[in-house]
Amino acid sequence: MESRSAIRRENKRQEKQKNNREHVRRHPVFIVWGTILVALLMTALILNQTILSSKFVKHEITHSNLSETLMENVNSELSRYGVSTGAVSEHEANKLITQAVDQVYSGESIDLNLQPVLGNLNNSVSQAASQYGITGQLSSSVESNINSGISNTVNQQLNTPQVKQFTGAISIAKTVVHFIMLVSSIGLILMLLTSILKKHVIRSFSWIALWSSVFLYGIILGLRGVVTAIGAYYPDYSSFTAQLATDFYSRSTNYWLILLILTIALFGWRITIKVFRGR
Repeated sequence: MESRSAIRRENKRQEKQKNNREHVRRHPVFIVWGTILVALLMTALILNQTILSSKFVKHEITHSNLSETLMENVNSELSRYGVSTGAVSEHEANKLITQAVDQVYSGESIDLNLQPVLGNLNNSVSQAASQYGITGQLSSSVESNINSGISNTVNQQLNTPQVKQFTGAISIAKTVVHFIMLVSSIGLILMLLTSILKKHVIRSFSWIALWSSVFLYGIILGLRGVVTAIGAYYPDYSSFTAQLATDFYSRSTNYWLILLILTIALFGWRITIKVFRGR
């Protein structure tokens, strides 16, 4: 005959199994919505810190061949005025690109400060003229023509109709991403409070974190594929888009790993609770 303590343990076990079955039936919709909100929030955070971040894009451009392309075109334009190549250094070309990216990501038209370039140009011409006994600075008309030539070259590289379309698209994308971050954050906070009150926060959010990490990794792979596909349509920038896709994936997986670690921690906590309750 079973003892009273054994009967009580069996009753508790059956009651626990019943509660677990009720929780499973009760929270599938909760888990689905939570998964959607977490995946949206993490995707928005990743985009906000990568493709939609001027800091990230500036780093990508200045560490690619785009800065060299701009420098070569500007120096080529200067050579038409008899100035030796190398008047614009790579550092100055990167500064021009940095200005352009900041303006584009602020929703502004590109208006680069070319005074440092013109100052170097003026000095270069003055030094060349001094070899023939000629002193003085560039005349205002010559300087104006050179300024116009440089501006045209830079505009061909940066201030194109496509760039204006890109500027508008970036502004819209940033607005949408910020809206998603706000709505998903509010939704998750409300869900967290609800799960705390109903005492299923660990159980529900462990599954939410698990499914979110699965979907988020798929989204990251998809976005990397989109960036790579864009490079196929623009062969001249294929090396840059390949670099961008690689660095985007590397940065994004850091956020994915945070979510994965949270998932492991939540399931680890559940296992720990079960072990202690089973004693």
